[in-house]
Formats: sequence, C-alpha cells, structure tokens
Amino acid sequence: MRKAVWLSVVTLVAILAVELTAQQRAPAKPGAATAAPAKAGPAKPPTKAKLPHVVPVTSPSGVRFVASVRDIMESLVEPNADKLFDSVAIDVNATGIHEMKPETDEQWEELEHAAFALAEAVNLIKMVGRPMAQPGEMNTDPDGPELAPVVIAAKVSRSRATWNKHATRLQDLAIKALTVVEKRDTKGLFDIGGDLDTACENCHLEYWYPDDKKNRK
Repeated sequence: MRKAVWLSVVTLVAILAVELTAQQRAPAKPGAATAAPAKAGPAKPPTKAKLPHVVPVTSPSGVRFVASVRDIMESLVEPNADKLFDSVAIDVNATGIHEMKPETDEQWEELEHAAFALAEAVNLIKMVGRPMAQPGEMNTDPDGPELAPVVIAAKVSRSRATWNKHATRLQDLAIKALTVVEKRDTKGLFDIGGDLDTACENCHLEYWYPDDKKNRK
C-alpha cells in the first residue's frame, strides 16, 4: 500500500539517494540497461480484451443504462483515481531524485475535475439495474483470478448494502480530495492516494477476486 508517514518518505529518499550515488560510481556491465522502478497504484478490475457489443438496458423507471459497471470503472473510476493517486510522487532514478506535485493552476484544476468525476461515478455504479458488464462479457473469465462478471453481478445482488458501503467509501475520499485540492495541500493529496489504493483493493477483494482475500487471512 502507498500510504506512509510524510517524514518517513523524506528519510527514505535520503537513504535511496546515498544508495543511488554508490550505484552510479560502480562500473556498469556492458549491455546492461537501467529500468525505472515499477509504480504501484489503485488495484484495478481487468481490462477488456476487445470492444463489447453495446446493448442499452432500460429500467422499469425509464432510466436507460448505456454503460455497464465495468465500463464506468474503466472510463471514469480508474483514470480519475489514477490522476489523484499519481499527482504526488517521489521518483529516484539514474538522473537523481525527482519530486512530482501539482504546481500550476491548470494542474490543480485538472485534479479538481478528477475528484468531481470520481465522486459522481460512484452514484452511477450504485444504480440498481445497471448491468455489471456488456452482454458479450457476462460469461467471460478474463486473465487473472477475478470472477466472471455474471458471478460478480450475482454477488452484488445478494449483498447490495456491502457494495454500496465500499462505493460510499470511495466517494467520501473523492469529496475529501476536493477539499484538499481547494487548499492546495500537497501532503493531504499524498495521503489520499494511499487511502484510494486501500479503498479500491478492499472492494476488489470482496467482489473481483475473493479467493485472494481468503488466502490473506
């Protein structure tokens, strides 16, 4: 998980800087390549292998669902959560130590838009009657340990209160992010990134890959 005490990050950067300097002084092996460290992020549901055949579903109340829950997760939840998560970071690579954070009015405004979009996307995935996936995807089992969408849909139907609880937690963090962005609080934004990671992972362990949840007990 990404969440950490702010002072601990500063200490870690200092240690990594010493190690990086020592590594740069050592002769590199011919043909060796330096790879950037992998960056973690909010856990995500599987990506679709191909475009689905979109079939809008109309509810008894007349609401027309064009996007499935999976569509909303991939087009609204995931990219906007990533924008908030990635907005503050410390990168240590061959060129040194680099701190990334929003600085311009445009960058802060983009984060505000991401928080708004994430908060409202939660309302969309909470709507009863919205299909979990497009018809052609419901019985597929994408790569990885996650359940097929048809199985996830059944689990959500049986535990709607739990589903809404996880969704509300995500929305609460998006609303908190709006306050942090308004104050231009870089440290607060960093902390929200870790909380977003945890919120997404908890929901996915409940509905997407529950076997992983059992193995962690």
